[in-house]
Amino acid sequence: MKFKNIITIIIILLIIAVGAFFFIQANSHNTKVDVISNNTLKNGDAVKIVLNDEYRNVYPGEQVHIKILDDSGWANNYDVVTDDKGAASIVLSTYDNGNYTIHTNYNGTLFNKAYHGVNNLVIDDGY
Repeated sequence: MKFKNIITIIIILLIIAVGAFFFIQANSHNTKVDVISNNTLKNGDAVKIVLNDEYRNVYPGEQVHIKILDDSGWANNYDVVTDDKGAASIVLSTYDNGNYTIHTNYNGTLFNKAYHGVNNLVIDDGY
């Protein structure tokens, strides 16, 4: 008799777990980090990003990791937190003229899927 009760409880818990998984998957949103600054910047300019979902809803208070790589693989890493409009920025300084890539990484939450994006950047101070 006790064995049946234990099996019943285990089955009920499995049903709840599977139901919760499908509920979260059905209500999860794809996210995207848009780099909204120009592709060519100079030192003193800001790289600006916006975290949103497929419906253009913005996400305030979320951490986004930004990595700026030069052609040789040297990386500068930044962790930013989005403001009330889902935006964040970093001001460029001490970068040499050249081509760079911006890697943006958002780890996601329970209902927001993770995102990783890559954009090109040229730094040209005019000399």
